[in-house]
Amino acid sequence: MFEFQWQAPGFLHVIVRGLWSDTDADDYVAGLSAKAAEIRRIYGSARVLVDGRESLVQPASVMAKMAGIQAILICVPNDRAAYVVRSALGKLQAQRLSTTDQLQVFLSAEEAQQWLLS
Repeated sequence: MFEFQWQAPGFLHVIVRGLWSDTDADDYVAGLSAKAAEIRRIYGSARVLVDGRESLVQPASVMAKMAGIQAILICVPNDRAAYVVRSALGKLQAQRLSTTDQLQVFLSAEEAQQWLLS
């Protein structure tokens, strides 16, 4: 369902796949929270690329559990997070989770990574 990979110092690549249950969403939120906190402890801020191109449009109950994801990803002024999706519908769904310009949604992983590292 999800996988965490370290990339460059302070940079976490997350791959999410498939259709999730509420339990999957709870596990993801807990895991992402722990990884982001660890990055901040080591580097002072976090850069997170979430690749959701293999993910499906999620049920409302799963999306409700994701409502606080921005607070996990963006905690300090230099944090940045990018979410990559495969469709315009996925982009709309992901954009509803963001109220800050520190979290952006992209259709291209290359563009997302460039933005994160700029």
